[in-house]
Amino acid sequence: MKPVSAELHLPDLPEVPVAIGPEPAPYRPVQLPWTERLRQALLNYLPLALMVLAALLSWWLVRSAPRPDTATAPGAVRHEADYQLERFQLQRYDAEGRPTVRLEGDKLRHYPDTDEHEIDAVRLWLTGTDGRQTEATARQAVVDGDGQRVRLAGDVQVRSQAGDEPPLWFEGQQLLVLVPERQLRTEQPVRVRQGHSEFTAAALVFDEPRRTLQLQGRLRATLTPDKSTRR
Repeated sequence: MKPVSAELHLPDLPEVPVAIGPEPAPYRPVQLPWTERLRQALLNYLPLALMVLAALLSWWLVRSAPRPDTATAPGAVRHEADYQLERFQLQRYDAEGRPTVRLEGDKLRHYPDTDEHEIDAVRLWLTGTDGRQTEATARQAVVDGDGQRVRLAGDVQVRSQAGDEPPLWFEGQQLLVLVPERQLRTEQPVRVRQGHSEFTAAALVFDEPRRTLQLQGRLRATLTPDKSTRR
């Protein structure tokens, strides 16, 4: 069978005229009044100006704020008592159970920052191995945390006596008691009395176990023999 060929003829379409219109005029920017241009500029830069103003205000507040005191700043160690005792009595004994130290007072305050005890109206008793009794009183005292050193202050009076000998008196405003060594020391004016004799000095060291008394600085003495020793 032979192939069949065919041709398709379309009719000619009519021409349609198209009108494009006149050529557009060139673009010209609209000139706004200067007041309108100023208002637009203010609106554009207002957020930035507010941010700058807030930063300046924060800087001024930081500079004007009072600086915290280092003594009361958070984390700083404060000199405050963590516990108190009133009308107390403390006693220490040796290995054989004999009393060696007794401490009394109207009020005791412990300060953890220095590990010290402050005592009002203090009374201290020391008992030596030889039986010597030493009693001290003062308006105030500061005791180290381990109880080895006692600093007496204000109307200090000390009475020390062994056996039947006349008591030895010390009077002053400051006195350091070294408890283990049983020594009394001061670098302040002191008055010493025993029997009818009296001494005044600028400093003192009394070693109780050795029974030695050192008076230092300017010294004045009034020696009066005891009537019981006269023949």
